[in-house]
Amino acid sequence: MGGRTCRVKVLALLAGVLLEKQVVVTCSNLGVLSATVLSLIPLIRPFEWQSLLLPVLPRKMFDFLDAPVPFIVGIQNNLSDLKMKTSNLVHVDVLKDKVKTCCLPSLPRHKELVSELGPLHAKLTSQNSIAKRHPVYKCNEVQAEAAAQFLSVMRRYLESLCSDLRSHTITSVQSNNDRVSLLLRDTFIDSFPNRDKPFIKLFVDTQLFAVLSDYRLSCFEHGHA
Repeated sequence: MGGRTCRVKVLALLAGVLLEKQVVVTCSNLGVLSATVLSLIPLIRPFEWQSLLLPVLPRKMFDFLDAPVPFIVGIQNNLSDLKMKTSNLVHVDVLKDKVKTCCLPSLPRHKELVSELGPLHAKLTSQNSIAKRHPVYKCNEVQAEAAAQFLSVMRRYLESLCSDLRSHTITSVQSNNDRVSLLLRDTFIDSFPNRDKPFIKLFVDTQLFAVLSDYRLSCFEHGHA
C-alpha cells in the first residue's frame, strides 16, 4: 500500500473510532490482532473509548456483532463469513492492509494531518523488513521513536479539537454559590471551517466528546485552567 494511501486509511479508521462506529479488526495472527485493537486506545487520547472493547471476540459471542452499539473488537475469522447487519461498520483487515469504512466525513484539517504524519510513516515503513523478522511486541529504536512521535502528533492534533472549549462556555452562579458551566454547542461547531463541520457536528454527539468536555467544563467551574 502506498505511503499516502496508508496514512489516509489510518485516519479513516481513526475517524470511525472517534465517531463511535462499530469497528471490527480481523487477523489470523492472535498476537497481531490483539495488539492492533489495543493500539487504538493511545491513538485517540486525550479522549477515552466509552463502549465495549475486546481484543479477541470469542466465537460464542459473535451474535453481539449485531447489537446496535459502538464497539471495537478483534476476530480471527473472515468477516465475510459473519454476515453482519450494520450500516456503521469499519472493517480493518490487518494482513491485507485494508480499511473499509461506512460513509464517514473526513477529520478536520485532514490534508494537513496526512502531510504531518508523512515523515513518521516513512520511518515506520522503512523498517518493515526488520519488523517482519520479530514478534509484533518487539521494535527497534527507530520504530519506537517514530511511533512515539506519531502518537505525539496525534495527541496534539486531538487536543486542538477541544482546546477552545472555554471560549464557547457560559458559567452561571447558583443561589448556593455553585457554578454551572454549559457548552454552547452551536457556536463551538461554527468556530470550525465549513469543510470540517460535517465531522464536528457528529463528534459533539459522541460519548467520547461528552465525557472529556464535561470534565473540562467542571474544571472551569472550579477555577482551573
